[in-house]
Amino acid sequence: MSEPISLVIVPVDGSASAQAAVRHASLLARLLETPLQLLHVMPLNPAELSDIPANRQAEADHDRARRQEMVAEAFARARQALDPDLTQPPKEVLLEDASFIRHPDRAILEHAARHAGCLLVLGARQLSDVGKFMQGSVSNKVVHRARCPVTIVHAEAGLSDAARLGHVLVPVDGSSHCLKATALAGELARRADVRVELVFCRPDGISVDAENADDSPSSDAFRWAREALGEVPRGIEEVVSEGKRVPEAIVARARHHAEAAPMVVMGRRGLGKWQSSLLGSVSHRVIDLAPCPVTVVA
Repeated sequence: MSEPISLVIVPVDGSASAQAAVRHASLLARLLETPLQLLHVMPLNPAELSDIPANRQAEADHDRARRQEMVAEAFARARQALDPDLTQPPKEVLLEDASFIRHPDRAILEHAARHAGCLLVLGARQLSDVGKFMQGSVSNKVVHRARCPVTIVHAEAGLSDAARLGHVLVPVDGSSHCLKATALAGELARRADVRVELVFCRPDGISVDAENADDSPSSDAFRWAREALGEVPRGIEEVVSEGKRVPEAIVARARHHAEAAPMVVMGRRGLGKWQSSLLGSVSHRVIDLAPCPVTVVA
């Protein structure tokens, strides 16, 4: 069973992807009836490494003062993107160190680790596969390392796309990660009053006749998933997808429901950074291709 969500945290930087993430995060906070926190990480410029940042004052340092203006602007833009039905105003948190913050992803992860039961929501910025391998992205690194659920909202998602949740899609395989994700999906579906679709991707080498048996892999996966889901008033649908390309099969189901504002909720297999960079991972491939928000549960 997944830990109940007690806080939704969304990093903001004023970008379009962050705006979409704020809208979706505020929607989730409203549905889950949890506080929302807007988070900004303010690294100093690399050129400032030759200075002593702790001795610098905004009143006497134009660059630093300008950065603080950008922080204020990022928070102001985030407030404009909030779900209009959000009743509890979000808390605004600025992460700033006396020294240069080289790794914003680590700062975000350390901050999230201090809040039990949190859900991180980030806007994705598209990079090529080579770019991700060589330098990565904040959202990519957070998904790799977070111990809490992480929702990624696509860079091209507009506020209207991020403001709805009409269908929850859950890939199932019977793993512990999958069952934790399924429990969270059930909670979201009940809160949003929407249907859940369970998708099992049949591995190569398993015949259709074997899959029709009561003790087939898909039957077991669906049974365990239903137990983890709990009651879903709007209903649960089970879909078996053919073929060996699991990420593409999941994304195809998300595209099938594109008009219904779907959300994918899936478990993370826990591959290390180098393994997932070299071999790929299902969750990261789905994040790259899906036309909707994707929540990954560790």
